[in-house]
Amino acid sequence: MGRDKALKTIIGLQAACMIVLAAFVLAGQLRGEPVLVPVGAQVGENGEDGGDGTAAVVGSDVIAESELAARLRDQYGESVLQTMMIRSALDQESAKAGLAVTEAEIEAELQAQMEGYGDEEGFYREMESQFGLDRDEVYEEAMYRLLMEKWMTQGIAVSDDRVDTYLQEHESELRPSPRAHLRWIVSASRAEAEALLGRLEAGEDFAELARRHSLDEATAELGGDLGVVEEGDPFLDPGAAAAAAELAEGELGGPAEVEGGFALVQLLERESPPALDEQVLRSKVRRLIALDEAGSLKEGEQRLLRQYGARTGADASPQPAPSASG
Repeated sequence: MGRDKALKTIIGLQAACMIVLAAFVLAGQLRGEPVLVPVGAQVGENGEDGGDGTAAVVGSDVIAESELAARLRDQYGESVLQTMMIRSALDQESAKAGLAVTEAEIEAELQAQMEGYGDEEGFYREMESQFGLDRDEVYEEAMYRLLMEKWMTQGIAVSDDRVDTYLQEHESELRPSPRAHLRWIVSASRAEAEALLGRLEAGEDFAELARRHSLDEATAELGGDLGVVEEGDPFLDPGAAAAAAELAEGELGGPAEVEGGFALVQLLERESPPALDEQVLRSKVRRLIALDEAGSLKEGEQRLLRQYGARTGADASPQPAPSASG
């Protein structure tokens, strides 16, 4: 999976993170429980808060839990409620229809997501540091997504001929691409890059020079580390990609003209991923075809909600039971 697919995963997980946060705060507000621990300040006399908990204190200002909950409700309430409704309907339908997702299926999905991050620990660190999602929350998101896919595609038969045709037409997209672990230093001019190249050839440390001199702020503090990228990765600067393609492991290349200046590029390691098992590949293609035929995820979610008569607002009151007399 290239970084474009990884980015879609991040966006989805970011949305999930906001939903988890908002649901936590709103649920606590509805139950009348404290949501965040007060930050060493009290509202009113004798530590009383007038019935409204303290979410935070900034100087002389106090942000009440009710303010936080109201803001979260305004910004994320609709998304939170929609997600809760979908998961409720999906849980009911899964129990009714006997749908289930296996541990192996969830792990395979997570492994596919991790490919854009180099290794498993790097993936989970990113999810935790950037989005506040722990392993259990990432796992749960994958489980519900796969469960929804199973519900949407049940009853859709995909013939072997269609799988064969798809494989022929999309072979290059489905086969794992070679990957390379790269790092770089970006300078404003060719002369500056050549000066740094001389220092590297004289034995100075690449990571230290990157931290001190690279113009790419996103990687400078990481010692210039670009991570593991796939061949043809659209997020890698074309100039850097061309330079890296000519390198053997451990070699240094450049200066290469890149967006914003000139770069020195080092290839740390080149990986040739093993070919996918044929049965695994065919199963993946069958799933892709079935999902395409089933329609969009959003359409599936709305269909499921209609099936369970989901209602919101004034329409959400429980309906009276039918009269025994008919």
